[in-house]
Amino acid sequence: MAEQVVADKLKLSDAPKKLKSKVWQYFGFRDGSPADKAKCKLCFTDVAYAKSGSTTNLMQHVITLI
Repeated sequence: MAEQVVADKLKLSDAPKKLKSKVWQYFGFRDGSPADKAKCKLCFTDVAYAKSGSTTNLMQHVITLI
């Protein structure tokens, strides 16, 4: 189980530079995953976000973890 978590973490790529919200420091993308989902770097959960650029859902996820 722990090996899988480490393997998933290594496969995460950072958010593109055009995504400027500070919340993106907590999220990345996994190759082959849906484009409308970001992977949380803290708990490795897929979190949906709007293509319009709204990061409210991502911020709410991080707030619940802190």
